[in-house]
Amino acid sequence: YRSCRICHTATALSVLGAIEGEEKALKVTVHALTVLACANGHRQFLRADLPLELLDHLVEKDEATLPAGAATGLLFKHFQCEACGKELQPKPDHRHTFSFEPGLSDQPGLKVDLTVPVYKCSGCGKEQLHSLKEVRKLTPAALAHALQGAGIQSG
Repeated sequence: YRSCRICHTATALSVLGAIEGEEKALKVTVHALTVLACANGHRQFLRADLPLELLDHLVEKDEATLPAGAATGLLFKHFQCEACGKELQPKPDHRHTFSFEPGLSDQPGLKVDLTVPVYKCSGCGKEQLHSLKEVRKLTPAALAHALQGAGIQSG
């Protein structure tokens, strides 16, 4: 493995425990991220493009599978159920954690949890996000907070 970018000592593979980052209503928890670490505790990504690849996977593939209402209205947003079209409650029912396994080739045990407020449909009772667009806007910052909080340097 390459040497540490900070102190130039040898590095070895290290699997991190849960690291968390939050941005407004979204909490991202990354489990079992494999990084390179030196004896002095400095950490770096296995590849420089890993954070971007993970973010792209979350936003484009994983989040696309989340149950989410549709937004209507220009000034005052209203959200409608994706299943029956009835209006979703304006206040969240509770927070729910959705788990994903991005399946990146050099990250075998990697799992990501997204914890977000969910809203119950007054018609059919289905729980869903108000808007997928809102979550997608918050994901980059929440993921960055998690990675920065773990002290990982770019690869």
